[in-house]
Amino acid sequence: KNRKTYGSKKTSGSYNIEFVSANPTGPMHVGHCRGAIFGDVLSNLLSFNGNQVTKEYYINDYGNQINNFIKSVYLRIREIKFKEKFIADENLYPGEYIKDIAKKIIDEDENRDFKDLEDDFDFLSQKSLNLSMEYIKSDLSKLGIKHDKFFYESKIINDNLVQKTIKILQDDNYVTNDFLPKPKGEENKNWKKIKRLIF
Repeated sequence: KNRKTYGSKKTSGSYNIEFVSANPTGPMHVGHCRGAIFGDVLSNLLSFNGNQVTKEYYINDYGNQINNFIKSVYLRIREIKFKEKFIADENLYPGEYIKDIAKKIIDEDENRDFKDLEDDFDFLSQKSLNLSMEYIKSDLSKLGIKHDKFFYESKIINDNLVQKTIKILQDDNYVTNDFLPKPKGEENKNWKKIKRLIF
């Protein structure tokens, strides 16, 4: 009875719930799974109460951690294909799953020579990220969680979306370049009165 009553409530809410969004540099860990369940339950509760809900996974596919991930895959490929020693570096990803990704890439393109990381970077980036996301999506599927949308950070960069958004806000007078008042409380000798973009 209660289920029927609550389920029939009509609301006009529209929500974009972004959750999990683990870096696509390898499989999820227990902390990611906890966030996955929390986000999915929250989304389902909102949907159950008549709201429009989009479940979004934000793929952080830009920046140093991705560069290090791609380099790790490249070095594992070199290790498997040419018996080169994998470099011990704290910034790299030494996990066994990197070897699995490397083996799959080699199997898919046996004729590729992988002589230069810079030349192979875009190819490896696409392949490695797709394979890593397959691991993540597989684990999410086992938890019974399905996202409606996967949004890539690289799209924000490549399409210049931040500057476009700021331009819209400026045109509608929601943001402006102005001065903030001096912070109250403890004296900060390094504080300077400078113009910045503020709401």
